[in-house]
Order: sequence, then structure tokens, then C-alpha cells
Amino acid sequence: MEKIGFNELALESIGNSHEIVGVVYGNGHDKMIIMIPDYNFVEDGDDSTTWVLEPTLEEWQMIIRQSDLKEVEVIGEDKAKKIILRKSTRQIETSVMWEVFRRDKYTCRYCGNDKVPMTVDHVVLWEEGGPSIVKNLICSCKKCNNTRGNMQYEEWLESDKYKARSHKLSGYDHLRNVIPLDVIPEIREKHMRVHKRKR
Repeated sequence: MEKIGFNELALESIGNSHEIVGVVYGNGHDKMIIMIPDYNFVEDGDDSTTWVLEPTLEEWQMIIRQSDLKEVEVIGEDKAKKIILRKSTRQIETSVMWEVFRRDKYTCRYCGNDKVPMTVDHVVLWEEGGPSIVKNLICSCKKCNNTRGNMQYEEWLESDKYKARSHKLSGYDHLRNVIPLDVIPEIREKHMRVHKRKR
């Protein structure tokens, strides 16, 4: 675990790319981390980091406000676009989710597992304004969804993490995961929740 200061925290990531995955209980001496079921916590050889932040009351209130607000401002990498994310829209319509589950045969497209609860993963990241529509969603188990994190889809398919998760897939299944690359330009052009910054 690595201790960080509030100024090192990317506040806009709270509630967007970083979500609640567990709780910490303590008695003043010992601390106990309890993870949400099916969340992949740090394992041996994992290159992820667990950060510890001990905020002031004012900083804590800022974190709570960020995680609870329906509208959050996020600045894109090029600093030229402003995205307004409505957290309430992340509640994907049930009919859309079930259409994705049926299309993908209730099986994780990344690892082929069909024995665990499924989620839907956004091809164009939700944090970037990617829409919650069928063509931008893929059936994914929680472990694969968490492993991908906020990697761009193209980067994810080329990553060692994807290769490790997908090693049991057939050639056909690998091809199915490449097909969404063709719709990314259309999604970015026609369906993104992006508003250019007013001068």
C-alpha cells in the first residue's frame, strides 16, 4: 500500500473510473478490508497499487460530493473537450443490458466464462462519454471488466492482461472481439456525450 496526499488524487476519477469495490473497518489499531464479491483484489504478481489517503474533513466532503453528484466535469486528455457525465445515466436500461446478454449468449466475451454473474463493458469508455447502447456494450464478467479498467478498447485487445484472460477463446470468439473496432469511429462521431468548451 502506498500513502498519497489529497493533491495527488485525481478527484474526477472518483465515481467514474474508480468505483466502490469494498469497505474498510477498523478499531483504532487493526484495519480490515472487505471486498465486494467477485472483485479481483491485488494478487501476487499484480502490477496494480493500493493507495491510502487520509483526508481532512474538508477534503473528505469534496470526495463525497464528487462520488454523489449527478453531474461531474471531466477534462479530456487534449484539454480541448469538456465532458459532462451524468452518473444517473450509468444506470443502463434493463432492456439494453438483456439484449446484450442474449446477443452474447450470457457468456463473457473476454474469457468465455458463463458460470458467474455478468456485467456489460463499454467499448468506447463510459468515462469518455461512450453511450450505453447495444453496439457499444459487450457482455463481460466482473473480473474481466475490472481487469480492463479504463484501457482503450484497442489497447485492451493488445494487452498482456487480455491475452491472459482470453487464452481459452476460440479463433471465432477472438474475431468477435475485434469486430467492435470497426464501430468505434461511428460511435465517437454520432453517439458521444461530448460538448466542446465554450470560449
